[in-house]
Amino acid sequence: MKHPFQIIVADTTGRYLFTTVKNVLLVIDLTSGKLVGQWKDELDNSDFLKKKYEEKFDKENDSKRQKSESGQAKVSKIPTPGPGAPPIYNYIRALRLSSDEKYLFATTDSDKAVVIFTIDHSKDNCLELKKRQPFSKRPCALSVDEDRLVVADKFGDVYSIAIEDDQVVNEKELTPILGHVSMLSDVAIVSNDKKKFIITGDRDEHIRISNYPKSFVIKNFLFGHHEFVSCLHVPNFDQSLLISGGGDDYLCLWRWYEGQLVAKIELRELIAPFLTDSHLPPERFLTETSPKEISVARILTFTNKKTGLNILVVLCEQTKAVLLFEIDAKLSVRHLQTISYEDNVLDMCYIEATNTLISAHDSDKNQLFQQQKFDEETNNFTPTTETMDAVAELNPIDVNSRNDFLPLYYINTLRKRSEH
Repeated sequence: MKHPFQIIVADTTGRYLFTTVKNVLLVIDLTSGKLVGQWKDELDNSDFLKKKYEEKFDKENDSKRQKSESGQAKVSKIPTPGPGAPPIYNYIRALRLSSDEKYLFATTDSDKAVVIFTIDHSKDNCLELKKRQPFSKRPCALSVDEDRLVVADKFGDVYSIAIEDDQVVNEKELTPILGHVSMLSDVAIVSNDKKKFIITGDRDEHIRISNYPKSFVIKNFLFGHHEFVSCLHVPNFDQSLLISGGGDDYLCLWRWYEGQLVAKIELRELIAPFLTDSHLPPERFLTETSPKEISVARILTFTNKKTGLNILVVLCEQTKAVLLFEIDAKLSVRHLQTISYEDNVLDMCYIEATNTLISAHDSDKNQLFQQQKFDEETNNFTPTTETMDAVAELNPIDVNSRNDFLPLYYINTLRKRSEH
């Protein structure tokens, strides 16, 4: 069986699909069904960890020798993971195209780095590694500001690095442009009246609006969530809006510049039929009244080109459904459709050029991709007759069983638990 694809991103033309599976990055030409780009993260986790420990213990051992009169002080040994140690995964956590689609950005868990590729479709392999920039803490979210890449990490810091600069900077010399006291989950660069801002969301239900690039100046906070924030989405049809979601039963629709909560979009009743026992809290926190928990995995928007109606698409983690809403001119939100699938949806992307929604699935039957067409007359999606099985066969990762899968569902781990 094949390992599922974890992330999917399409270019604006709808011709090229960029996707990840484990530690492999693929570019697929959807018109020909051919693989046109590939990159595998060959970095050995153990070598990276050994190097880190060597640097740490070299300093400690030098200090111990200086304190010892004989110079024979006992030196620290480099540890090796023993039985029961948590597994170290090597996979690509985030993927993003530049605004002009000349570059592709990805984050690697193996060495806590961001990798930057140039895209050249005239070459046999359209991906050329331009730079691999390591960070002190693991990057978890990306945003793009023209010639700079904005990187948020799990420690709560945000960095800005030059896209065109090939030089790799020592991670200890990188200076964050802002910091949270909590783990960051998403980041977005936005503008208002030609002035730029950076929006950050974190595990502690905070959404912060800061000036950019002088991000030490905070404009305001958006208060409306009670659980973690996992998704920040600024729609192309109106960049004065922000749609945020996470561990709550609802999405928040904001006028972010004014700090105004315009609407809450309720999800619980719509997604409840697709929640299973896997959505219950871990056993140690489970009570008789524990609800099944919702975690928002992806938010997309687009505009019906025929009617001008603005459409919102929402994916909740570990569910076999996608929710469709309309947002009218008065910012009222109405549910349009629930798309149900046979298997859990892992990720999705919408291609406006072809009115196509592509979804990646956790499937034992190797039905790893599916596509739906948006009908501009009915404002609904319908399955296409074309299968993507041939495209899915380009997946190079074969596994014996689901036990060989990387963790596919991790957003809900952002949820804070009380011991009391």
